[in-house]
Amino acid sequence: MDIITDQYENISVNQLYAKLSAKFEQLNKVEEAQKVENNRNKDYIETGLVDKNYDEIDFARVVEKFRSKDAEIRTHEQVHASIGHTTAPISYSYQQGPDGKMYAVGGSVRLDTSLSDDPKAAAFKLDMLQKAASGPAQMSGADGAIASQSNLNKILLDIEGEKDGNNK
Repeated sequence: MDIITDQYENISVNQLYAKLSAKFEQLNKVEEAQKVENNRNKDYIETGLVDKNYDEIDFARVVEKFRSKDAEIRTHEQVHASIGHTTAPISYSYQQGPDGKMYAVGGSVRLDTSLSDDPKAAAFKLDMLQKAASGPAQMSGADGAIASQSNLNKILLDIEGEKDGNNK
């Protein structure tokens, strides 16, 4: 007898299948980890793997739409961040384009909304928030809501200041 059969001589068939199954699962996990690592290092689609049943002009048009939307979103969020005081880095949400690259499809900026007890400093901060929210050429719904809320808070602050001025 050779070493392999001697080692497994006293094991039942079910136990042997269980051990083989466990080894098979370990190999699958290693292969999956390698695939994930290989895909993480690629920022393109290998042309040999792409089915040629697509219109190259449409493909280029869709990729260009992803690129322009990515640039538009990044510019929009950077305008917000450049005008207002941020509390965190710009956050983007991404989608994979048909070319395999990741493109920004949304974004957000966390602006510092804390207000000072000093009415002049608070009014200045509310002005900055309003400018930061309405800075980009095309305001989103959230931008409009923040700008409106800042304007409303500034009006309320002015009313409070007038009340305090009349009480003196």
